[in-house]
Amino acid sequence: MPVRICHFSDSHLGAGENHRRRAPSGLTERQEDIIGSFGEAVDKIIAMKPDLCIHSGDLFHAVRPLNSIMARAAELLHRLAAENGIPTVIIAGNHDAPRQPHVGAAIEVFRRIGNLHVAAVGRLEQFRIGAVCIHALPHCLTVSDLKRELERCIPDATAAFNVLVMHGVAAGMPEFSMADLGEQELPLEIMNRFDYTALGHYHNFCQVATRAWYAGSTERLSQTERDSAKGFAVVELEPFSVRFEPVRSRVMIDLEPIDASGQRGDQLVEALRNTLDRIGADDKIVRVKISNVQPETLRTLPVGILAELKQKAFALDLRFEKSVPTEETARFGRSAIGRLDQGFLQFVENSDLEGFDKERLVREALKYLGAEI
Repeated sequence: MPVRICHFSDSHLGAGENHRRRAPSGLTERQEDIIGSFGEAVDKIIAMKPDLCIHSGDLFHAVRPLNSIMARAAELLHRLAAENGIPTVIIAGNHDAPRQPHVGAAIEVFRRIGNLHVAAVGRLEQFRIGAVCIHALPHCLTVSDLKRELERCIPDATAAFNVLVMHGVAAGMPEFSMADLGEQELPLEIMNRFDYTALGHYHNFCQVATRAWYAGSTERLSQTERDSAKGFAVVELEPFSVRFEPVRSRVMIDLEPIDASGQRGDQLVEALRNTLDRIGADDKIVRVKISNVQPETLRTLPVGILAELKQKAFALDLRFEKSVPTEETARFGRSAIGRLDQGFLQFVENSDLEGFDKERLVREALKYLGAEI
């Protein structure tokens, strides 16, 4: 009996709230990016007309997403499940799940959407959809809660197929850990009982057990994902197969580190400008580390140049690292102050300080933090 499942995950709708550009919707352009990739996945799934669709957690980036983002998600899920008749199961991930049980997950408001099945209250729920029994285990508040619910993950002998849906870290595979608060470990032996296990939390498409896969995220959400394609899994239960279906996602680039030793600020800026022009950075998210930054470099930065450079990329993350203190300066405690300087530089670069002269702020602050300028 052929059964096709489309499995997607980790859409993190609402992420990108600190992006500097605003879209006409009022959201940032990065937030629109992330919603757009999720929407493209929905469009492709509708076109495939699968027997079942699964979202394995972290639909939202925050426990309390903006109303406008919830409305956009509701529109897309309604089109997928109710309008196009594709049975859809969604569980709460650790980003969706509140820390207190009485608060309730935002995805619970979607229970009213026809043909959409929601598991969000920290306990296993089962949904019988045609020949398939879906065992949906959302994020649990405690490890003891998870252990209790895992013991209930037993295939239904009356169903032709049993599918398990979970969100967390596959046991014994530390490279998959996202180091998120509240992430939980999922045992591989339980996954092997099922015809397919749909996993969420790890943002790259990959197999972890005989019939267990992470679908990955629908958009790149950190520089560690810059080389990973984004999309969803297409699963055939009989005969069994899994393939990856890509969606468009924002290009991320990590530039080679720049050594600022002996360079004036204007020279450093010119090198950066040329690099950004060469790679066509206007539609890319770019990160570059600038090492061995010295007081002379900062003093000779042209006024307003950092804001100008950031206009050349969709997003530009400049990471300044101060030069290593000499033995002479270390005797006066400069090594400790240097770390504070570095932290302040990073704070300024990652903060929205519209209306402030960042270069002047850096120069003046470093005077107080002990830098010789």
